[in-house]
Amino acid sequence: MLGRLIGQGPVEVAKSGLLVFMTLIAALALQQLAATRSNQTAGQGDRAAVLSVARDFGQELTTYDYAHPDVQEHRLRPLVTTRVLDQVRRAFPDLALYHAVSVGAEPDAYLQSVDSDHAEVLLRTRSTTQSQYAAPGTHGTGLLVCDLDRDSSGWRVSGYRWLTPVTEGVS
Repeated sequence: MLGRLIGQGPVEVAKSGLLVFMTLIAALALQQLAATRSNQTAGQGDRAAVLSVARDFGQELTTYDYAHPDVQEHRLRPLVTTRVLDQVRRAFPDLALYHAVSVGAEPDAYLQSVDSDHAEVLLRTRSTTQSQYAAPGTHGTGLLVCDLDRDSSGWRVSGYRWLTPVTEGVS
């Protein structure tokens, strides 16, 4: 029975062995291709999730009301680590002192790097503000870099720094 399957002569046996070897190589290549595609799909999902959290953070960071800092804190909490929330809280006294109010728009987000548990995003923020020193309708823009880390609940902003001071203009 085996003789019929692989053949009788040495050439036929070699051809059958080569076919089995090529079949194994093709199966391994297909398995590797499937694993690579799966990793790429997961990577695209991470990129989308990172950019979404960073955009939300940029908008919520630039949306505040000196009379209701608890609202900004509540909206930022699911997006950031405790350290970042503490950093934002430190600005609350200044907001109250200057009677500052701002409505942030969705920022432009540019992914700088991402791996399995860390990402960096550049944001260009836009907001409309007013305070004791800024007339109603003052528009502000700024550049900020966000560091994001993955934890058990997903991606969170773990740090940020302004690259440019917020520039203002009245329209």
